[in-house]
Parts: sequence; structure tokens; C-alpha cells
Amino acid sequence: MERLPAVAGRLCVLPVKSAVPLLFALGLLLVPGRAAERPPMAHEMMGVANGCFVESVALLDLWQERLGADAWAKMLRWGAREDDEVVAGHAVAVCEARGRLWCYDINFGWMALSVDAAQKENVDAVVTPIVAKYPRIKAQFPSYFADATSAPVGGTPAALLTSPNAALRDVTIVAEKLARHRAVNVVTFTHGTGEPRQESAAAVFLYSGRYCIYAAERGTTPFRARGGVENLRLVRECLLRMFPGVLDVKKWQGPQ
Repeated sequence: MERLPAVAGRLCVLPVKSAVPLLFALGLLLVPGRAAERPPMAHEMMGVANGCFVESVALLDLWQERLGADAWAKMLRWGAREDDEVVAGHAVAVCEARGRLWCYDINFGWMALSVDAAQKENVDAVVTPIVAKYPRIKAQFPSYFADATSAPVGGTPAALLTSPNAALRDVTIVAEKLARHRAVNVVTFTHGTGEPRQESAAAVFLYSGRYCIYAAERGTTPFRARGGVENLRLVRECLLRMFPGVLDVKKWQGPQ
């Protein structure tokens, strides 16, 4: 029986309160008793807000593209509790390379894990050294997500790298990257209970059987919903569970 709630909580970056050492930034974290190892793959982050889920998807897509569908790699995601407060969850990519298990975490880069590769399907064993980097966090309901890539669908507008609207900028960056391997729909909408209403945007895509919506303000929420990414009625229903007072949900056609 699956332990996740009906709607998994949104996933975003867990704060790292101390400065990230250079070794982490370069992906050269040492496993005790081992020499420094070369990370299995170079990866350039998109650098979007609350991007742990979509960054993991992008890396896993690249992994399959370069190494094939039989190469073992999955997203590991969990809900979280900090002290006695429920906080946003997190997602990382876990991959097997050169007989070792590696984790890519947007807060730390590549990390070689001190878990035997034979234990790769043991979620509890794999999550333990990863969550150890967040000493105040208690991971809840850790689980794997995996998805096969597909050919680009096309039709997704190019990223607006210089847009003054930060939400739209991040959403279009995500959409352009993920659309290389799956259908992605970009929508704009307004939300809020007062005036002026907040203008925002979201990227809608499918991953591991979930209906996923990324918004820069909230991160990614994976819903147990069935439908196509172009279904605006379904998109609005999901957005209403992420934001108050959602209105004016429209497919974004690119800059006019």
C-alpha cells in the first residue's frame, strides 16, 4: 500500500543555513575512507526558484538520454518535518554509476553515497545519508519516482531569460528544458483574495504517473489526477489547491 497522501505536498528547496563549501559546489563530496571521485555526469542547473523536483527531472532525463533507459536512476522524494513543524518536502536524483550510488541534490551537487549499490531499491537505506545533510529535518514517506523519457513534442515557447516577471521567467525556463522529453504546457493565471491580484505562471507536465504543476512561488506539486496537460479545467482545479482565488487560467502563447 502506498503511504503517500492523496496530494503530495509541494516540493522545494530546503534551506541550507551554513555556507556551502566549495567541494559541495563542485560535486566532490568525500565518502569517509575514500579518495575524491569524479562525479558521474556534468549537469548545469536551471537555477529556478523552488526547483528541486524539476531539476531532478531534468538531470534524470539527461541521464537516460546519454546512458539509455536501462541505466538505473530514480528521483527520491520525501515530505519533511523540521522540529515539530511540517515544512516543504524535497527531491533529489539517485543514480548508479561505476558500481556506486550517487545523489544529485541542488543544495550540494553530486554526493557519493556510503550505501552499497545492492541496496539501491531500499529507500530507507538510501535516504539516510542524504537527509543527514539536513540535521533538523525528519524525512517523511520517502519514495522513488521514475519515468521513461520520450521524444520532444514541440510547440513549447522559448525561455524568457530576461522577463521582468520572475515567475514567468522561471516557468518558461523549466518548460523549455523539460519539453525536450515530454509534453509541457505553460499557463498564466491570477490569484489572491485582494487587489491588485497577483499575476503568475505555471508549467504543467506528467511524471511517473503524476499530474505535476510547477510554479516558482510554490515549487512542484504532483497530483493524482488523470488528463492531458492542455486540459485547462483540470489545470485550474489543481492550481486552486496551490493558490487562493485562482482566475484567468490561460495557455501562454509566448510573447506577443
